[in-house]
Amino acid sequence: MTLNQKNIDLIKMFGYEPPTSDHIERRRHRLAFRNESALYHRKCDKTGKQIISMHRPDTPFPVYYYKEWISTDWDARDYGQDYDFNRPFFEQYQELVNKVPHQSLIFSNNENCDFCNIVGNCKNCYLCYGSINCEDCYYGSPFNCSNCVDSLVLRKSEICIEGIDSDSLYSCYKCKDCSNSSDLQFCIDVNNSKNCFACVGLNHKEYCILNVQYAKEEYESFMQKTNLCDPVTYERILKSLNELKTKVPHKYYVGSNNENVKGNYVSNSKDCHEVYFAEKCQDVSFAEQLLDVQDCVEINNAEMTNHCYQICAAYNQVSNCSNSIFLWDGVYNVHYSGNCTQNVKNCFGCEALKHAEYCILNKQYTKEEYEEMLPKIIEHMKSTGEWGQFFPGYLSPFAYNETVANDYYPLTKEEAEAKGYNWHDSSNENKYLGPEVKIPNTIQDVDPKVCDQIFTCEESGKPYKIIPKELEMYKRLNVPLPKRAPKQRHIDRIHKRNPMQLWERQCDKCSKTLTTTYSPDRKEIVYCEECYLAEVY
Repeated sequence: MTLNQKNIDLIKMFGYEPPTSDHIERRRHRLAFRNESALYHRKCDKTGKQIISMHRPDTPFPVYYYKEWISTDWDARDYGQDYDFNRPFFEQYQELVNKVPHQSLIFSNNENCDFCNIVGNCKNCYLCYGSINCEDCYYGSPFNCSNCVDSLVLRKSEICIEGIDSDSLYSCYKCKDCSNSSDLQFCIDVNNSKNCFACVGLNHKEYCILNVQYAKEEYESFMQKTNLCDPVTYERILKSLNELKTKVPHKYYVGSNNENVKGNYVSNSKDCHEVYFAEKCQDVSFAEQLLDVQDCVEINNAEMTNHCYQICAAYNQVSNCSNSIFLWDGVYNVHYSGNCTQNVKNCFGCEALKHAEYCILNKQYTKEEYEEMLPKIIEHMKSTGEWGQFFPGYLSPFAYNETVANDYYPLTKEEAEAKGYNWHDSSNENKYLGPEVKIPNTIQDVDPKVCDQIFTCEESGKPYKIIPKELEMYKRLNVPLPKRAPKQRHIDRIHKRNPMQLWERQCDKCSKTLTTTYSPDRKEIVYCEECYLAEVY
């Protein structure tokens, strides 16, 4: 992996040697500690009440309902243990992790969102993950949205189904990389437009079908005759759209207002390398899903974070931290720790601390004792080969196939276990679900009783249901019921994105060398920014 001098200086500031292993494998490893969408029924180990949790009922550690976990009537320092210099650090950390209560969900200020995870300020949402300020949204990761179904990083939008990496849409269906538009269907990179169908790379357009301009009456007649619920018509549309995608120029990356940036979906950023889905970032490398992050290397799912290295999830004023998982709300100088929040400072090897300082393995020390002991622990970890390494895969509280890592980098059970990850085989997959139910080829006549039936995903074979609010949305936009389960639809959306990987290729118009997520063997026409703007805008 290639690091600039500022990245190297940051890593060495923590006392680590710069990594030499493949950065994609290292990203996989971090993401294997993040479970967004695998949810289970279990009991709260504090109250005994039935809850929804991202942790299975068979976990070795206790799990508290999130309100109980965040409360002040228990202290994680009560589980503190002495550091044993005769045992590897990771072995001791695992022992601590299996004693300390874990929170059931990452949850803040929500109403009627019990089946959501990593969400805040949301209302009436179902199976949404990583979302903020949403209402009446179902399946996916919307931000500041209402009445949206099946989204993947859809922002500031309303009444949309399957919006992917799009912004400010209204009444749209199956749109990707679109913005400031309304009444689009099957569109890609269409902006500032309305009433367009199966179009690619348009700006300030209306009444277009497959990039051809029509009169209003012609367009409306076409839309009235087109039955998206007919499988033959649906497949014909997708085939035509895919053919159009290879004929229309694509910008070599998605983003704007950047300086010295290599990656994709980046905006208002500077001096960033191998960065994806990032906004307002500077001096960041090998990172993804970021907002307002500075001077960080190998970090994912972070907001308002700086001077950090090898972190899986950090939110709201996290700084000078390394090799840690889920830090939020004022965490400073914390290393090899997890799930610490609310002004935790100067701690090492800790789990689930709140309002704490100078702790090692959750045991409280004085400032002087902490500063005397920490160098000894570092030397011990160097002798065991642990220093500078991220947590080994077996320390993840989740099975590999429950995590985001498997969404982006799928493995078989055998492959995952060979890499040291855990795996979970569901005991419910082979249960009898009743007679097979066919998806209707119409939508307006679908009986609400369909919400009582169980469907089988055409791809994964797993069962799924249609919820009443979801059915309302399909009828509202006059689109067919999905033939795939929500999880499979999420995977399908991810696969519609370019991979988080960069290649060099030439602009297909001016031959300028580009660093892009479009590999050289792909069929799309790829332009540099100047050629693209001249062509499309």
